[in-house]
This record gives sequence, structure tokens and C-alpha cells, in this order.
Amino acid sequence: MILGITGHKGILGKSIINYIKKYEKSNYKISLYQNNVLDFDKFGKWIDKVDIILHLAAVTSINAVNKNKKYAEKVNYLSVKFIVEKIQNTNTKKKLIFISSSHVYSSSSKKITEKSFISPITYYGRLKYKSEKEIQKRLSNFLIIRLFSYYSPKQSKQFLIPALIDKIKNIKEKKLKIKNYNNIRDISSIDYVTKQISNLIFNKYNGIINCGSGNGISLENLAIKIAFKKFSKKIEIDKRFKIKKPSKIICNNYKLLQITGIKKRDNLMKII
Repeated sequence: MILGITGHKGILGKSIINYIKKYEKSNYKISLYQNNVLDFDKFGKWIDKVDIILHLAAVTSINAVNKNKKYAEKVNYLSVKFIVEKIQNTNTKKKLIFISSSHVYSSSSKKITEKSFISPITYYGRLKYKSEKEIQKRLSNFLIIRLFSYYSPKQSKQFLIPALIDKIKNIKEKKLKIKNYNNIRDISSIDYVTKQISNLIFNKYNGIINCGSGNGISLENLAIKIAFKKFSKKIEIDKRFKIKKPSKIICNNYKLLQITGIKKRDNLMKII
């Protein structure tokens, strides 16, 4: 069984590859796609040689997506559409594993299940959901993983926690300014999501599933914890940036834990 992986140079890709190689359970051979996913001639020939496609290649930074929406659409949607058409026209037994996002959901007072209301509030989320619909409409052998936020020390400052760390490190004013600091998010460590995704692959699960820690934290509390743990600082948040209707996006990971069996709590704060 050959597991083909796109986007293998990214943080999540490298982490999953290392985990699979170290904890191999199903004797997968790994094939890494080395070219641009928009080079459909080369991409199609590579797809012919693999049994499962783990499609990680994507523009993942919200800022990067918004700055170049045409390019983001090509990478985040058209590459998926090409894979779907290729499988449909040549070998319907091939499996597509697609990394979607919690951005397909809207804010919810309850933990979000796979059946929660779909309402993408970002262009990134709309592209992910558009890809999901393409997969569900045309394929039967697929896994869609709706990944909630995660953190790796190797992430750039374009992402939430690295940006917070940089702000706290270089704070010069009395109070830290964070927009919408009372929003609540589910943020996992890279190790946690790697183990969960890898074990979904090992267990050959089909369908749609949420992947997150199941715990929520406000951006305010996150910043305070980072400041104390990483810099031994006690900080105050500038209350002028409080949002009247904060959003709450927390994963209901009951289904995930039942499938993977990994019920150990996440260690996010340990790696910050």
C-alpha cells in the first residue's frame, strides 16, 4: 500500500511523515510528491502510482489567502478538484484524505460536532468547504479531516501563537493590545494532531471527522499564560479591544477519540 503525500515540506507534513515512519502499523510505503500541485501533468502521473493521497498542500495562512485569492483558489480548491476528477476517471478504489478546517463552521455556544451548522466566515474556509463538497459529490472512498487550530514552535509569525509570543516579548506599553481578545479557540499541539491524523489513516476511517483538543481558551488567557510561562511576565490586556459578541469555536472530539483511541490530554502549554 503506497501512501502519497503532498505538502510534505510543511510543518504538519514533516511531523506526520516522522510519526508514520516511527510508529508504522500498516506497512505503508510513503511516496512524496516533489513538484507543484498545479503542474497537473506531473501531478496526474504521480497519482497513478499511489493508493492513498494525503493532500496537505495548501495556502494555510489567512493573510496569505486574502492577499492572493486567485492563487489560493488554485492551490486550495482546483488541486483538490483535479485529484477528485483523476480518481473518478481512472481508479475509484484510490482514497483521498483531505485536510479541511474548522473555518467551515461558525461560532457556537456548544462544542462543534461534525453535524454542526456550516457557515464559513473566511475565504479560506469557503475554499475548504467548496473542496469538501466536490469530494463528497464525486467520491465514495474519502476521509475529510476538519482540523482545528494547532501550534508548532516552527510556525511563522503569521500564525496566532507565534504572533502572540512576539508581541509579548517586545511589549513596550503597559497593556497588551490584542484584537478580539475574548474570542475562544480550540488549539492543539502539533504532536497531538499528528498522532490523531496518523491513527485515522492507520484505522482506515472513511467519512468526515473533526480533529481538535476538545478544550477552549480565550486569547486573553492564552496571552497571560504565555507571558508567565515563557517570559515570567505578568501582563494586562487592553480592554478597548474587547468584542461585543465573541466567537467560540471548540471541537467536539468524541467521535475522533472513539476511532483513534488516543484519549491522553494535549500538552499544548508544555511546548510553548
